[in-house]
Amino acid sequence: MDLNQLLYQHQIAAMNQQHSRSTDDRETYFNLVEYYSKRIREFRAGAGLPRYVWPDQSLI
Repeated sequence: MDLNQLLYQHQIAAMNQQHSRSTDDRETYFNLVEYYSKRIREFRAGAGLPRYVWPDQSLI
């Protein structure tokens, strides 16, 4: 999975967690959010990218 796919799946899991109705579903989506967070961190570290990227203020 590339970084965009990981970010997309992370966002979908976060939205599903927020809107889930049962405790079991919330827990499942919470675990998915954590799973994708870990994969995103590993991808960024493996690619030599910084953990966080802030927008260039000169462009705003």
